[in-house]
Amino acid sequence: MSSDDRIRNRGNVRMPLLILGLCMTAFYIGLGSWLLLDKSFIPYIQLEFRNIFAILLLVYGTY
Repeated sequence: MSSDDRIRNRGNVRMPLLILGLCMTAFYIGLGSWLLLDKSFIPYIQLEFRNIFAILLLVYGTY
């Protein structure tokens, strides 16, 4: 196997990881937004902790 084949095959590994990363980013941003906007979702969490957790999810998702 030449070095060109190895470099070409490297892109095959990156694509599933890129898709997984994009899905997790969408999940974190979606859940954080949902927690901030919909107060009836998981109602047994106190408001202060809920807002902190939602903001952490949004920050982690955008990072």
